[in-house]
Amino acid sequence: GLHPAGALLAAALAWPTSATAQADAASLARLTFVERGVETGVTGWEEAVEGSGFDIGEQLRTGPEGVARLELPGIVLSVGPGSELRFPDQPLLAVVVERGRVVLEARTHQALKLVTAEGEVRGLGRAIVRREGQRTVVTCVEGRFEVQARGRGVSLVPGSGTVVSSGRPPTTPANAPPPPSEESLWPGRDPVYTGRGEPLDLRWEATAPTYHLEVLPVGGDTVLLERDVGPPPVPLSLPWSGAFRWRVAARDEQGLEGMPSAEGLICVDLVD
Repeated sequence: GLHPAGALLAAALAWPTSATAQADAASLARLTFVERGVETGVTGWEEAVEGSGFDIGEQLRTGPEGVARLELPGIVLSVGPGSELRFPDQPLLAVVVERGRVVLEARTHQALKLVTAEGEVRGLGRAIVRREGQRTVVTCVEGRFEVQARGRGVSLVPGSGTVVSSGRPPTTPANAPPPPSEESLWPGRDPVYTGRGEPLDLRWEATAPTYHLEVLPVGGDTVLLERDVGPPPVPLSLPWSGAFRWRVAARDEQGLEGMPSAEGLICVDLVD
């Protein structure tokens, strides 16, 4: 039978049934995307399989360029490079982030609590959670999220964030750094054409010490590639053919990540 945490969630939310979902119908979550080095396991590690189920007691980690997407009913976890998380064996549903960057998207239910060694995050909308060293940094992108630590809680609205250091309560919510202007992005709304694997220098107006870069497909919301980068120009080469969107977010001196910029367009063709 399902673990109590999985049973609680399944009672309120049901996976959509399909032929491909039959095998993993009892799984707590599904691994819907893996790219560039992702591993899962319970006591050891093995290569992650896209489309497989993910259950209580399992853990996941990504390599230096790896990205993954875990989907629960009404909830999506986008896992960035150099990250590690697990679903602990406990009655209440939670995901523990040991290190790295995870984006929590909860559209309809607050059924999942995200936990680090420093604090807890829960809410509706979209939040960016980073654990680096002994600090947890949280930014609310959409909706509203609560961050609790050491008996104190703070509420985050879009564009605000907090830092939780080991043994300390969350800092007073602060404005996250603004994104680069749409006018400064290159490529911008007019697509730039390039060859598969060919380097392209991304540019924007730089006002922050570091940035977070993401590449997504046109017509989809799965992050295909992401990385922390310095000021532009930033070289990028894409190994796929097709049409892609890119965006960038600033990070301030505390490591707080801001709202994403507008999106630029890149078209990649096969090169013989």
